[in-house]
Amino acid sequence: RPITCEVGILPRAHGSGLFTRGQTQVLSVATLGRASEEQILDGLDDEHTKRYIHHYNFPAYSVGEVKPVRGPGRREIGHGSLAERALVPMIPSEEEFPYTIRVVSEVL
Repeated sequence: RPITCEVGILPRAHGSGLFTRGQTQVLSVATLGRASEEQILDGLDDEHTKRYIHHYNFPAYSVGEVKPVRGPGRREIGHGSLAERALVPMIPSEEEFPYTIRVVSEVL
């Protein structure tokens, strides 16, 4: 199945793209924040921060199902983590690009 990509879909966002493969469409939106807006991850011993965060949403209506809207499931967490790990090597260092990056990918 061919894939098509369109960029600049949402003019007010820092970045956006619509990805289509077959009947599946994903709208990804990127926003930037200050370096101080990093996500704080609490651990048992110490605290870590993340400056690149990728959220992946796969609502039931995108596959024609009717289910209650709840928190993210295993699929959403796993796919978001996979996308995040794939893109992390492309993120410039904090010295070169001192911003927090949040990407939300929404299956339509």
